[in-house]
Amino acid sequence: MKSLSDRGIIKWQPFNSCFDSKDIMRDISKQRKRKEFPILSEDQILEIAEKVTKAWNLKLIIDITYYYDGEINNYRGKINYLNLQNKSLELNNHKIFFQQILKIII
Repeated sequence: MKSLSDRGIIKWQPFNSCFDSKDIMRDISKQRKRKEFPILSEDQILEIAEKVTKAWNLKLIIDITYYYDGEINNYRGKINYLNLQNKSLELNNHKIFFQQILKIII
């Protein structure tokens, strides 16, 4: 006998005929995919700061992994603007705060 969890999202498909249920199912699915913000060590934070400085000074293209709204995202680009007061950087008009950064690859 299969358990109910084996059917996955199929058991909810009859509710898709109702407009509001689609929004509710999308919200439930999004909440299930949410991830906790990973805690970085001091060494990792210093390494990220060094790589940001190097990429800014040499105008290098970087691959950046950052946390936003429960999701871990990747972005590739060149640092166009570095704002030390707001502790943020801008990659191709995409603003990322320093505390969101998880990893940088140069």
